[in-house]
Amino acid sequence: MKISKDRILTTHAGSLPRPDDLRRMLLDRAGDKSVDEAVMKARVGEAVAEAVERQRSVGIDVISDGEMGKIGFSSYVLQHYTGFEESASFMAADLGDFPELAMKLFASGANVRLPVLNGPIEPRDPQWVQEEIGDFARVLDGVDRDDAFICAVTPGHIAFNFPNRYYPSHAAYIEAAADALQHEYKAIVEAGFNLQLDSPDCAMAWHCSVEGSDLRERRAHTERNIAVLNEILADLPTERLRFHVCWGNYNGPHHRDVGLKDILDLIVRTRAKFLYVEAANPQHEHEWEVWKEARLPDDKILIVGVIDPKTNHVEHPLTVAQRIQRFADVVGRERVVAGTDCGFETFAGMLACDPAVAWKKLEMLTEGARAASENLW
Repeated sequence: MKISKDRILTTHAGSLPRPDDLRRMLLDRAGDKSVDEAVMKARVGEAVAEAVERQRSVGIDVISDGEMGKIGFSSYVLQHYTGFEESASFMAADLGDFPELAMKLFASGANVRLPVLNGPIEPRDPQWVQEEIGDFARVLDGVDRDDAFICAVTPGHIAFNFPNRYYPSHAAYIEAAADALQHEYKAIVEAGFNLQLDSPDCAMAWHCSVEGSDLRERRAHTERNIAVLNEILADLPTERLRFHVCWGNYNGPHHRDVGLKDILDLIVRTRAKFLYVEAANPQHEHEWEVWKEARLPDDKILIVGVIDPKTNHVEHPLTVAQRIQRFADVVGRERVVAGTDCGFETFAGMLACDPAVAWKKLEMLTEGARAASENLW
């Protein structure tokens, strides 16, 4: 992914609001209802084209396909990989302190399925990712693929999200998931796109869990996830890799989140050149100060969340500029890219932010980046 020597570039975390009709089709298919696959395939292609055009119109520098064809940033594996069945329950310590809020948040009917793994995890069809790549490539219309990215879940997040009833250990599960996923990673990068590795588990595992999970040692989990990732990514260029960490894109209190300073020594080990962290939401906005003492490795660039996708408040461009400048003053202006904390519709039907407001927020992201650039150069 390109970096700039004369201004702050903008990007986001991947998922964008889906059109209503496409959302319904994705949810119907996930619910085992009849869906015309040819109609849905065509609609995904149209939705990707619409997402690309809107991102370009608001000035986003490094764009995605919006994850239009995925039911969720992690749950897409249920469609494309074997071994998953039944369902498990998600638990979050912060929501445990506010049970009535928890009921409200998860009564929306959004498709957040957390089945258990009860068989070998393997690709159903190793070529499926080519369809996702093709949908995006067809509509870029002159956009350099180095100014675009495609998201994929990490082995650690799979092992965090979907409880293990098959492999002899949690570590073995992570390794098997890595073996299954590596063809997806390689295909995205070899097609000329940047690859965003979504690993919320690195932070979420400290305050969230899934019923029946064999995840016991949080640091060991993250260490193994990153070590295995580094092994399977060894032949891919680091400048094409983005590693995204967040504390869970649900609208909870998050007062039990682990601090960035407590996991930073782990996540900086990623081979990815671009380290992507939340920095806009009220629980983590102050953590820009962590970088004053925890030096950013010389081979890393920070993508920092300066827009919160979990609220309908639209950030003022000067607020965005101030958030960007804090990081630039600490790590250097050429080592900061501005983004959103997380996606806007990480699971189909799960939107904390109104779709029209989401696009306004992205517009303010680009205006704030321009304002910061004027101050920094």
